[in-house]
Amino acid sequence: MSFKNLVEFIHSYQDVSISINRLSDIYNEKSDNTTNERYLNISNDECITLKNVSFSHFGSDNKLFDNLNLSFPTNKISAIVGSSGSGKTTILKLLLKYYQPNSGGVYYKGTDINNIDSEDWRQNISTVFQDGYIFSDSIKDNIIMGDELDENRYLEVLKLANCYDFITKLPQKSETKIGENGIGLSKGQLQRILIARAMYKNSSIIILDEATSALDAKNEKEVHNNLLTYFKDKTVIIIAHRLSTVKNADRIFVLDNGSVIEEGNHRQLVNDKNNYYELVKNQLELA
Repeated sequence: MSFKNLVEFIHSYQDVSISINRLSDIYNEKSDNTTNERYLNISNDECITLKNVSFSHFGSDNKLFDNLNLSFPTNKISAIVGSSGSGKTTILKLLLKYYQPNSGGVYYKGTDINNIDSEDWRQNISTVFQDGYIFSDSIKDNIIMGDELDENRYLEVLKLANCYDFITKLPQKSETKIGENGIGLSKGQLQRILIARAMYKNSSIIILDEATSALDAKNEKEVHNNLLTYFKDKTVIIIAHRLSTVKNADRIFVLDNGSVIEEGNHRQLVNDKNNYYELVKNQLELA
């Protein structure tokens, strides 16, 4: 495989951090270009919109979503919370075109994303999944992913993702080989490298699925504070179970059995004293 093809492969699949174990899910895709409605008049305030989306997993007669409507605002932080199996990660896969809805559509500023080349679409999104893939390569190459090295940007993302200190203590520093044939790093260290990778890509849309789940309390707080600064003027969609990760979101969606049952910011939802309030009161961690 040529280097160019390798980079294309990396960006189209691994850069969105879909794990090897999840690749079988791609079989659930339908054609990237099948839709009846190509354009929808959507407010400029809304970046990505799911409109009347119905979806069933391959081989299942049960609908996970039935006419789901969901809008993520431009340059704001949105969070999706809910119990396991409520459909949180499936929404992200629909956004990334790894799944196609049975009916309805996903729109980017009014345009059906099926009108956008899948590879181009994914290359304009920075994504961190909790089980994102690490290559058997150097730390640096795992972060820049075939892009041209910008030393200033590289050092900046190392510090923002709290990678700088532990990397500079390694004998070969950023040239240290990690992955299957490299040195062993903790899950928290690997997760911070994945975060640095997404930040180095510097996309206007960022998707995070349990992106800090392996971090200890100290690192999580520091990385979270750094991310809030980095998120300025970016459209961010977060799935997380920790209150500290979602409470600063501009908009929080509470998902249950494939439906949005509550929507608002942290203060509003706590004051409403419904499902979100119970999640916060009972555990301070969201499933």
